[in-house]
Amino acid sequence: MDLDVALVRFDGRNAATDAFYAASGRAGPDARWVREIGFVEHHHNDHLVLRGTFAGHYVDMEEGHHVSESGTAAGFAGGMVLGALLGPAGMAAGMIAGAAIGSQVGEPNETDPEPEVLADRIRDAVPRSGSAIVLIAPPSDVDEMLAAIGDDGEVLRRSLTAEEVAALQSSLSETPAASPGPTEEGEAAFEESESS
Repeated sequence: MDLDVALVRFDGRNAATDAFYAASGRAGPDARWVREIGFVEHHHNDHLVLRGTFAGHYVDMEEGHHVSESGTAAGFAGGMVLGALLGPAGMAAGMIAGAAIGSQVGEPNETDPEPEVLADRIRDAVPRSGSAIVLIAPPSDVDEMLAAIGDDGEVLRRSLTAEEVAALQSSLSETPAASPGPTEEGEAAFEESESS
């Protein structure tokens, strides 16, 4: 399957979501691209936030929330020992301060998968304090999205090679498959449960 990648970048962290809501309203309820996009925020401190669908996978990654559980425990214990020298109040303050510092300086050990290849490429394409809409989909879906967005944002678009698609899928392999959206059966079941 041929895939294109389109990245529409904006100034401001919330500008991409604002542009998406306006464009999705113009596109109508049957537009497939609306369920295939991902959002990017590139914060001024270089942390990325990726949320949404990227090449058929659901990604929810926020780099600023990396926490080290082992660092937290070590900091807590160290703060408790140092704080004990200052009495009960010092011990309590030491434990809190030690845990906070340890959680940030320790090696992150969260279990959420992070698509590093995708994040590195996006970091290079979206300026700090900016945001973007990303669509990795068949060319016809990309055409529809870009038509709906119009002149908002700066568009970067190109076709992906088979090797790039394989590398992207490998990067995303530990993330869950994205939902294709609501089904007629699901909608009927929901309406039935509401009427009961």
